[in-house]
Amino acid sequence: MSTRTWNAIAAGVFLLAVALGILIYMSTGDVFDTLWTILIVFGLYVGLSSVFKDRGNDNFGPSEADVSLVGGVILAGIGVSGLVYSFTSEVLYTVVVLIVIVAVAGIVMAIKNRNV
Repeated sequence: MSTRTWNAIAAGVFLLAVALGILIYMSTGDVFDTLWTILIVFGLYVGLSSVFKDRGNDNFGPSEADVSLVGGVILAGIGVSGLVYSFTSEVLYTVVVLIVIVAVAGIVMAIKNRNV
């Protein structure tokens, strides 16, 4: 797809994330819950869009698909850990969630690139 199409899709997903964040804010009354929701939704979009990105290997770092996948997982993971902290107020739970998200990103990349 062209760059314009990707930008239009990203703008649409971002607006949907903001709308969902506003709904979450109206139910919880916490502004940070809006931020965490936006990060989760947009991170999921970035991660899932990796399926449609270039998987080529140019021997100069990760492919565009790999970057999108890991970036999306980390972005959504930050949002999930923020929501966990928002609802539990426990820093230890937040740290555990972040560690799990980074581990999942590493495992997914190892499985995806097992033949490289």
